This record gives sequence, C-alpha cells and structure tokens, in this order.
Amino acid sequence: MFSRKPTVMRTRKYGKLFRFAVAAAIIVIASGLIAYGWQKYEEGKHPNGAESYSLPNAFLDFAQLVTDFFNQDKAESEDLASQDSVDGEKEEEDKVTEITVGGDKYGTSEETSSEEESEPEVKGGLVPETTAEDESFLDTAVFVGDYFVYYADYIGYCEHALPVYSTGYDLNSLLSKKVMRLEGEEVTLTDYVASVKGAQAFYIMLSAESISWMDYPTFVKKYTALLDEIIAAQPDADIYIQSILPINQAEASKRSYSVTNEKIDQINSYLASIAEEKEVWYLDLASVFKDKNGELPEEMTTNGIRLTDEAYALWYEYILTHTAH
Repeated sequence: MFSRKPTVMRTRKYGKLFRFAVAAAIIVIASGLIAYGWQKYEEGKHPNGAESYSLPNAFLDFAQLVTDFFNQDKAESEDLASQDSVDGEKEEEDKVTEITVGGDKYGTSEETSSEEESEPEVKGGLVPETTAEDESFLDTAVFVGDYFVYYADYIGYCEHALPVYSTGYDLNSLLSKKVMRLEGEEVTLTDYVASVKGAQAFYIMLSAESISWMDYPTFVKKYTALLDEIIAAQPDADIYIQSILPINQAEASKRSYSVTNEKIDQINSYLASIAEEKEVWYLDLASVFKDKNGELPEEMTTNGIRLTDEAYALWYEYILTHTAH
C-alpha cells in the first residue's frame, strides 16, 4: 500500500535538483552575457588606457561595482584612515623613460636627493585670488583627472601642464584599475602619478560625471583614498583639489545623471575640510560657475555636466590667478 512512496519522494527530490540546476545555469549564462556586454562597453571608452580588457576582468569589475553599490551605507562607518597604508616609498629606476599619456613633456629618471632636511611647511586650505601667473607657471604642473582633464588637453589648455587622465572610468575605478600605460606595462593612475619626476604641483580635477552614482559616504571613502595615494606618491609637491563644478540639472536629467547640486555642495564642503586636514590646497571653482540659482548656466555646458570651450577659458583663468605661492 505504501510501497510507492519512496519512489515519489525521490522523484520530487530529483525534480528540485533539476530546477535548481536550471536556475543556476540561467544565472551563470545571464552573468556571462552581462559581463561580456560590460567588457565591450569598457573596451570602447578610453583609447589611451589598457590595450586589452579580458572577459574575467569584466565579470569581476561588474561584480565589484554591484557590491560597492549595495554596500554604500556601510562606507560611512569604515575607518578612512586605513587608506593611509599606501607605501609612498617607491624604487627609482636608473634609466630614463618617456611618459606618453597626454604628451611627452616629462620623463621619469633618477634624481639626486638633497641631504638637507627642513621642517615641513604648514600649508593647505582655500587658495585666495592672487596676481595672475604667466602660463609658464604650469611647466612643472600635472593635471590629474577624468574627462575634464582630457577635454582641457584636447582644446589646448595643457600645452604647459602634463595631463594625466583616464576617461570612461569613475572614481571607484581610478583607484584600482590599470588604466594607464607606462614603459609598455599597464599601471594604475596613481602608480603613473608616482612615476612623474620634477613636477612641483598636482591638480586633482574630477567632474560630476565621475561621481554621478555615488552617495556621500562612498565618495568620501573613494576620494580620500585617491588623495592619500597621490600625497604619498608626491609628498614634496603642492597638491591642489579642485571643487566639483555645479551642473545644469535640467540638461543633466535628460541624460539620466543622478547627481544633484545639493549633493555637489555637500561634497565640496568635505573637499574644503579635507584640504585643511591633509595640508593641501583647495580651489573653490564651483562658486565661479554658479548662477543665481546655484546651477551651471545652460550656455556653459554641452550636456548638463561637461563644459563648453568658452567655459574652459574661465576655468583656466582661475587656475592662473589662484596659486599657493
């Protein structure tokens, strides 16, 4: 009477296993397709970055982005000071190598270090307006950033400064991805910055485009880490933090940018405070680009975030009239 029950139970057991296997296969295939699409998207974004971008890297990068996104609420409680563990002591190579990103104005070479040591100069904070410098002031400057720096270089504002940039990557990626090439090898942006010799000033220039999905705690975590790595890589140089410029929200919303001017104001408040804490310089460019409504004027932008050529002229003038020395 009950002899068939074990058979039924096994059938149900095998049915569950089959459904589980099918579900797992669907998840694996879907993940593979997403990773493949992500790979193709990344490959086309920056011609000056790494030459190859493998499918496993695409899958891992996409997974990391999703993980960061869902863990944003935890970022505020993390110890930001742990980011100071970056080793600023790097071995210098005897041979001279050419830096090719954005131009060939600098080389990396071994330099004779001074035997004399002096007390560290107390510096940092908001840079007031100063007498206009000649463009040659930027001969020993490096502009570090995203699309903002790329376009400044494209329209001719980096004839003196060395541009080091990577487009198509957000602040989350610039810390860990090998997006630059140095001596035929793929390196991170901060490793590239560490290789520059003879520069006296580094300007960090990021646009709202690179932070559009981040909440405030996530931005603080990522930006602090980036700043600490650059300071560790170039401890003797003047570091300038450029405030995030406002956006035109009506135009930006047409392109699904999620960042708002309220969020940008909050971020810039943090940048001003971290400049004093880290003894680096802060450039309050945002105040120059705001209209009476606190937005980027429509005539100054091409998509709500990116500047027009004319607006870049205003930015360049500000750089030359706000120097620390």
